[in-house]
Amino acid sequence: MQDLQRQVQELEHILRSRNPNSLPALIYAAATAAGEENAASSRMSSPSQINVLLERRIQRLESELESHDEEAKRTLRAMEQQFHRIKLRYEQQISELEQQLEQRQPTEAAAAGLNSWMSKCQILEEELQRVKDKDKCLQDQIESLQQQLKNKAQASPGRHQRQAEAAFGARIERLNQDLATKTRSIQELSRTVERLQKERRSMLSTSHQRSETCSAESKPRAGQSKPQCSAAATETNLDGEMFPAAQYEKTYQPTVFTGSHISEVLQENEALKERLELLQLQNEQEKEELKASAVQAKEELCRVKEHLAEQLSSVKAEHLRVLDSLRFTHALEHSSSKVAELSNKLNTQEMAMKHMQQQLKELQKCNEALSISRSREEALQKQLTGLLQELKEAKEAQSSEVKLLCSLERKIVNMELRHEHREKELQQVVAETFQMSAADLQSEVEQWRRLAQDKSRELDAFRSELDSILDILRHLQKQGVVLLTPEPVITAHLLQNS
Repeated sequence: MQDLQRQVQELEHILRSRNPNSLPALIYAAATAAGEENAASSRMSSPSQINVLLERRIQRLESELESHDEEAKRTLRAMEQQFHRIKLRYEQQISELEQQLEQRQPTEAAAAGLNSWMSKCQILEEELQRVKDKDKCLQDQIESLQQQLKNKAQASPGRHQRQAEAAFGARIERLNQDLATKTRSIQELSRTVERLQKERRSMLSTSHQRSETCSAESKPRAGQSKPQCSAAATETNLDGEMFPAAQYEKTYQPTVFTGSHISEVLQENEALKERLELLQLQNEQEKEELKASAVQAKEELCRVKEHLAEQLSSVKAEHLRVLDSLRFTHALEHSSSKVAELSNKLNTQEMAMKHMQQQLKELQKCNEALSISRSREEALQKQLTGLLQELKEAKEAQSSEVKLLCSLERKIVNMELRHEHREKELQQVVAETFQMSAADLQSEVEQWRRLAQDKSRELDAFRSELDSILDILRHLQKQGVVLLTPEPVITAHLLQNS
């Protein structure tokens, strides 16, 4: 009994030290006092706490990696949506410009060009403002990412965290490149806006001059000298506005005046046609620039997709490695659990056999005592029969001693009665002891059997948990993590039990 109790205490101690989070250890911790619990927890510096911390850290890093992957996917989707919006806007703008160019007629070149360029300037100004807003948003996003990177750098470094930091750094570089391209496009758009504004001012000035000339031609030429003088004055004023003033005054010549006016109109038309061609060339250049920017955006999107595909493949490979290790540990657990179950059953049966052997020895001792008492009873009966015969002989031989014989007979009867009473008491005591020993034997056997079954279940659970911990430790050692060695007392207990 003492050996069994000692073994049970040792097993409980090993279970508490090796697996402090199990159900028996928690029950024992709730039953003990707070001071003893603190002392026991300070004394038990087992590597199971390190393993639990490592498992929690691995789970936390995996969750962080998943959150980073989701965040990268969200940002990629947002960038794709933004790229598609910009692409659609530029395509719409290009189609609108093409329609405007197709609808433009040579007779209405000045007015239509003025209106289109005014609308184009407004559109480009709005586009410039939108690009500036996007630039600000990108800069704010870069600052927030840098702040997140600083906050992440203050935490404890790890392999997954370093990978996340590298991904954040690459993302920041890409965003910086986007910012540089956006700033270049903003500068180009600002230059085009300034150029278009200058052209608009020049076109406004030319249209004003043309309107003045048309109004001068539409006036009726009633009178001889006065209207001619006024027309000559207006013509000289127009010539002074269009060309530099001459040092000498010209005489009035109607034929030369009319011819020069038509040539000027033709020259203006040719100049407007050249300007229209220049504008068409500029539109084509802008289209090419927009196409180049779209190609760059597509290339950047392809690079981002390739990078994310590489990250996804690495995560999948790591996941497959973890699954293989878990399958291997599962196989080892099942093989070791069957051996442990059979060994526990064998140990319990051996303990029950030892206990039964002890009880059999006690019963043999009781049987020996009973046989001794029976032999004594037989001897007493023989003595009694001999005394009765001697009494009869004495009665027959001497009649004077009848009283003495009667007294002897009474004494013998009393002795027989007492002997019978003692024999009954002895038999009753022996029967009670036999019954009590059998009942106690059965109850104790059942009690020890239940205790052994409970302990075997706890040992199986402990062994399964220990196998999982050992597999995790092997996986960590393969990855190059340095672990502390277990205490020699716990290893000795484990070797004795195995």
